[in-house]
Amino acid sequence: MHARVTDFFIYKWRYPLGYLFIATLLIIVVGIAVFSTPGGLRASEMTSTVGSASLSVESLDPSMVINLPYHVLQRLTFIAFGVTTVTIKLPSLILGTFTIIGIFFLTRIWFRRNVAVLTTILAATSTQFLFLVQDGTPAIMYSFVVVWILLCGTFITRNYMFNTFWKVVAGVLLASALYMPLGIYLIISVIITASFHPHIRYIVRHITKLRLILALSLAAVFITPLVYACIVSPGTLFTLLGVNLYNFSFTDHVVSMWNTFAGFLTLPTSYILTPLYSLGLVVLMTIGLWRVWQQRHTARSYIVLILGGVLLPFVFLDPSNANTLFVLATILAGYGIAHLISSWYKLFPRNPYARIAGLIPLTILVLGMVYSGVIRYTHNYTYNPEVLSYYSDDLKLLDGTLSKFSKDTIITVVARGDEVPFYNAVARYDKRFVVSTNYDTTTLITTRAAHIALKPNGKIDTIVASSRANDADRFYIYKTVIK
Repeated sequence: MHARVTDFFIYKWRYPLGYLFIATLLIIVVGIAVFSTPGGLRASEMTSTVGSASLSVESLDPSMVINLPYHVLQRLTFIAFGVTTVTIKLPSLILGTFTIIGIFFLTRIWFRRNVAVLTTILAATSTQFLFLVQDGTPAIMYSFVVVWILLCGTFITRNYMFNTFWKVVAGVLLASALYMPLGIYLIISVIITASFHPHIRYIVRHITKLRLILALSLAAVFITPLVYACIVSPGTLFTLLGVNLYNFSFTDHVVSMWNTFAGFLTLPTSYILTPLYSLGLVVLMTIGLWRVWQQRHTARSYIVLILGGVLLPFVFLDPSNANTLFVLATILAGYGIAHLISSWYKLFPRNPYARIAGLIPLTILVLGMVYSGVIRYTHNYTYNPEVLSYYSDDLKLLDGTLSKFSKDTIITVVARGDEVPFYNAVARYDKRFVVSTNYDTTTLITTRAAHIALKPNGKIDTIVASSRANDADRFYIYKTVIK
């Protein structure tokens, strides 16, 4: 009796093995992104740290209302673990992990399991995701909220278990979206979809008045800080709306958009690698967009087309908003993969060997894209001097330097004025040192900027250097300083 394809161990366990591969891959790439490359902090991460560390219920700064949920999460990690390079990035790591989990379940429901596996692998190893998951700023928030709102909406419309629970989660996420720049347009897209699609409109109409009133009341309480901030500082509202009233140049924006999405022949020169997507992903996304348009009568096509149409103008006005399209790009890639697989299956509807043989080139394509994405990310954030110039290893170097002193010794770290807020945020949770802008006669450490600006007259005991080729001298340790 001849063995059939379905008898093979690998075939029977192909999906559990695929899920295990995704989990292992996610752990590896996230570990590389967070703990290895680039391994430092950029200016925006330091600014986010200062903002999160200064959160106060007594005096709420209107500017801190922007991305408030992220800053609250970051503040909680500081309280629990102190301020280090890892804890600064930890909220993004948590949200990024849940984003990939959300992408897997969303594509698992929207497509077949094999499509979900391949799409999730591509998303987890894309250079854009690797950047977002290690970036200690609220940039990952938009992707997290979008994918889980779509997932909750899918659970609700298909009447999954715990339907009420998913409605509550969706309500919290929609309220959280109001605190994010461009988040209001996500809510507008959901409202438009609910208004025009018959099935969703039917579900909304059958929500009881009591539940609707309760939901609106909770939403009003949740957004009270936001309303207060917008009244006190109208500029906060413009930021949340993504309105850039200054420095708009049509030519510059066209060039920036080209580099962001199609600059395959240009070397990255910014803190984020461009183009955001590889050529292979762009091809899959193009096929996916065509399929979405063909299936535009479905609820999922409604939300993809509407949200994409709403966000694209703001991405053009400010290309730094391109990170908001990550989930949509992943979904389009999923549509593209699903179309390629289904087209091949239609050619051989009854021949399992031919169907498996057709998956081999697709698997090779996906693995090639995975390899190229990870290699491109690691090489640029390890060897590209223009990209690395945006990052600093100073916090790691300071931590290693402080660990060499006795626990009873309180070290004074002298910083330049603009550096003081960040080091004060670190010192608030690290009692090994205090921050100053002046010298005294005790053992102290100066930052490179303070050493250049103040030129102390004293004996240098040690120079703490980084591995960078330029400006490698990061800290100076003095035993005594003559005033």
